[in-house]
Amino acid sequence: MQTNHNERIIQLDGLRFFAVVMVMLAHWMQWQWTNPILKVFPFTHGVTLFFVLSGFLITSILLQSNQNIKADKISRPKAIKHFYVRRLLRIFPIYYILLFYLFAINYKNIREIFPWLVTYTSNIYQYINLTFVGDFNHFWSLAVEEQFYLFWPLLIMFLGRKHPLVLIISTIIISLLARVSIFMFTDNWLATSYATICCMSTFGLGALLAYIKMYRSNWLMWLSKPIWLYGFLLVYVVTFFLLHQPQWYKETLDEILFAVLSGLIILRASTNGFKGIFKWVLENPSIVYSGKISYGLYVYHLFIPTLYFWLVPNIGLQLNNKYVYFLAYYLLTFLLAWISWMIIEKPIQNWRNKKFMLS
Repeated sequence: MQTNHNERIIQLDGLRFFAVVMVMLAHWMQWQWTNPILKVFPFTHGVTLFFVLSGFLITSILLQSNQNIKADKISRPKAIKHFYVRRLLRIFPIYYILLFYLFAINYKNIREIFPWLVTYTSNIYQYINLTFVGDFNHFWSLAVEEQFYLFWPLLIMFLGRKHPLVLIISTIIISLLARVSIFMFTDNWLATSYATICCMSTFGLGALLAYIKMYRSNWLMWLSKPIWLYGFLLVYVVTFFLLHQPQWYKETLDEILFAVLSGLIILRASTNGFKGIFKWVLENPSIVYSGKISYGLYVYHLFIPTLYFWLVPNIGLQLNNKYVYFLAYYLLTFLLAWISWMIIEKPIQNWRNKKFMLS
């Protein structure tokens, strides 16, 4: 396990790119397709991939921090402080800059939901009111991530410092039970996706992989075999087509199988790495760079159609093809994310990495 958490695993950046593109396809394209397979394909599971990846990376950092604390390399309070400061410096700046800018110009419905957005609780607002919130809808996942960051470090560093595996498996089980219970006994279908407790099975699977990678090298060798990855891919595809109706068992099984598939992909990418064509794709410089700025791509992408149609009268560019629209939206999102990365995120991240080391 790496002790230098400032190092990036290059193929994971490639996966970040594909995760954000899946979400873009769901938001910009899927509603326009008539092909029955494309119309129901779970592109929104790009968020699931993000959650598993977050669970894996964050838990890896926390487990390593526990090791460093045990070796007297750092105190527990200092490790916790550095973790929270690093996370806040990574996710807060562009999020709040964007929010306050949109509030200042009175963008659409921002003032109605601003208290929920500014406190990272828009997911709670949405499942309480069973509603979507327009261009801010994707912020539910940022709210879930932030709530995960808030309590998971404390659980791992205190309750899970002696028996992390018990904590992780218990979390996965409780999360699945919560999701099934909500499906079976309530009509709140939105809570099954947007409630943090229901998402913890995906974070937990990522955490389980982090535990295996650090403490169970024999399991790691076993799970890294291609048969598991391609076997689960086959299982997922078959299950997706056999259980097509959105019943509770289908939704729960679909989510957890995709999370397991994501986990096996992440495990392979972060250990031996993919070879051949998959290596070429995941390590392509353009894809890797896009993955590096994927947070900005995700934050900005749902505002881009509005921005584009505001710009159209000024630039005189009329498009009439949905695929050209997608390309235009992506390029505009990439430009905005790149500017954001160069001017705001990268300087803050460089300073953060020097000032708040984790080990």
